[in-house]
Amino acid sequence: MPISLPQVLALNRQLGRGFDAAGNPRPFSDKEFFDVSNEMGLNQRNPDYRRLHEFLAAWIRNALSPSSALEIGAGPGYLLYCLNRLGIDAAGVDGNPHSKAFFDECHPEHSSRYVVDRRFEGNYTRADLVVSIEVFEHIPDDGLERILEKVRRDIQPRYFVFSSTPHPDPNPGWDLQWGHINIKQPTQWHRLFGRFGYRPLDARPPVTEWATLYADALTS
Repeated sequence: MPISLPQVLALNRQLGRGFDAAGNPRPFSDKEFFDVSNEMGLNQRNPDYRRLHEFLAAWIRNALSPSSALEIGAGPGYLLYCLNRLGIDAAGVDGNPHSKAFFDECHPEHSSRYVVDRRFEGNYTRADLVVSIEVFEHIPDDGLERILEKVRRDIQPRYFVFSSTPHPDPNPGWDLQWGHINIKQPTQWHRLFGRFGYRPLDARPPVTEWATLYADALTS
């Protein structure tokens, strides 16, 4: 069962997760990030998490009809699993090897669909759709520029299903620990995506209240 945020914060302090030797907040290590995510129920062992991602995957299939997809920041990989189960040729990439190991344990039949690539430097083929849910807030501006340039040049998706929190967390140090280093408002994301030829559509992906569906402005 997931534990509450106050319980997680207390446990982090007790174990020293996300704190340096002087007791100041620091970013989580890969293992700490993975452990905290699991404790909060952010994986397929949580029925609520499964339902959310199953619904999102069904919406993607029904609303966008992609034959192929790439998920940037696949995390535990349940959305990746759901997309493949629905007949979409989906691949996933993430920078955390512990998340990849968890995915392999849960979905060994799809292990080859998930790669660890911390800086998004691998070779990726064209796909109808790119998905990135609550990932871009963890990436500095120069990294975002490089990712979107590569998406436009190499992957050339018709659609981009996107969500990145616009809200700083009220708990002191939590954004730093969690790696929220680039919190932008939706209008800021619109401007950034627009520079790479993607425009926001009215349809909202059913994952967060601030999620956006972008489309290739040249083909839609």
